[in-house]
Amino acid sequence: MRRSVYLAAMILVASPGGALAEMDAAKLADAYKAYDMTRNDGKGFSESADSGTLGWGEGDVIQEYAQMWEATEDPYWLAKIAEHFQRIMASASDPDGDGFLSWTTKTYSCAVAHAERLHNVSEAAIEPADQKNMNGEAAAKCTGHAYVIEFHAGPERFRIVDWSTRKVVATDVAYQSGAAITQIPPFRFTISGQPRQGDRFMVRTVAPEPVEFTVHQGMFVYPVAQFIEAAKTRPELRQRFGADAEKFLAFINKHVFEKNEQDWLDMGELGGGYRFQPLITDRYPNRIMPHNQFAALARAWLVLKDVEGAPPLMARRAEQMVRYFHSHLELDKENNAYRWHYWDWIDYGKPGDSGYEDTSHAALSMSLAVEAARRGVIFTDADMTRIANTWLKLMWNHDEEKPMMAAAVDGQKPHEFSPLMARWSELSQWDRKVYDLTLKTFLSKGPEQQARLAPMMLLCAKRAGVKR
Repeated sequence: MRRSVYLAAMILVASPGGALAEMDAAKLADAYKAYDMTRNDGKGFSESADSGTLGWGEGDVIQEYAQMWEATEDPYWLAKIAEHFQRIMASASDPDGDGFLSWTTKTYSCAVAHAERLHNVSEAAIEPADQKNMNGEAAAKCTGHAYVIEFHAGPERFRIVDWSTRKVVATDVAYQSGAAITQIPPFRFTISGQPRQGDRFMVRTVAPEPVEFTVHQGMFVYPVAQFIEAAKTRPELRQRFGADAEKFLAFINKHVFEKNEQDWLDMGELGGGYRFQPLITDRYPNRIMPHNQFAALARAWLVLKDVEGAPPLMARRAEQMVRYFHSHLELDKENNAYRWHYWDWIDYGKPGDSGYEDTSHAALSMSLAVEAARRGVIFTDADMTRIANTWLKLMWNHDEEKPMMAAAVDGQKPHEFSPLMARWSELSQWDRKVYDLTLKTFLSKGPEQQARLAPMMLLCAKRAGVKR
């Protein structure tokens, strides 16, 4: 891509007070169009069948199209959303045979092992009985086989047999009580005590398996929901996009909304949210998801809840997820700001929580609040002012020239994130200072980066009510 295309991207006009107030939205949109074509000829990651790639790669691409649509109202961007989602739907499959199409990935699946001593003569024990490896690269080394650790010739040495294939994977290994046994990757075991000849220990492993992730679905379904809403509620768009909107909504109703109902958790007055599936390879089987993970999809239900053809229950589920997040906000009275945890749950009747949410994931939780407030669901303008204060009073480094955000919403971690980080600039609707700091950061970027960041900047300006 020629640099001259990007150099033409940004035109800012100084207001009488000297502040940079206006931008040439048309030229910036053209620059972004040129940038978009450098990503797989404008297809982005929409041809992938891996839900992780679709969520964190394609999700950002298709969301940018939705941002460009809102900022410019150019139907070109609706056409882009439609083209991409056609390909995304085509890659969906039903590997578990439950009658619903979806997308899976092994990237976040775990390797699991269970170890036990068999009916041995000695009291020697193997530990740990259960372990779960959550490191994707390491977990991929798990075979899913069963293994036998046996002292076949005497108590001083042992061998390890892959019992699924009957192949010896380690032989004549010197025994030392409490020493790490690492020959069954990615796991570590110890045998302690004094074994006897003939002692055997069984290790059963489960390899990572394809797992569906609601958060990945939410990342690309949310902008598609915005497409559907526009196509079904604006008469001038129906002829061109109406058929696609009906097709997309029917697909989402069945294969995303109805499917995820299987994992719904009602939390009473607190609200509710989606749970992780009851899979042994899931990191936290059956626990309610972190706020940002159900939030990704909850935003879509907020958009679709009043659209003709959406299930009536969709509005209820959207409200419950919004309420669950809202009910866990902590008020910093001194700064009139909110803090919140990455995760709040109840296990075995006892509440639990993680640390305060990191800036990257919190952008999704915050985005749910933005969508809810814009649609009058639980969050008020007063709430959004407090979240803007989270940005400005807790997270900002208070440097006007080089603004940075802290790495978590409580402001206690290093200032290492740009104001252009993910969706934080959406808060410009409730505090113009967010726009000013975002613009300052935007202007510090080179032409190519400005072209890439155009959707976010243009939307930020529109939300802030800035002339373009």
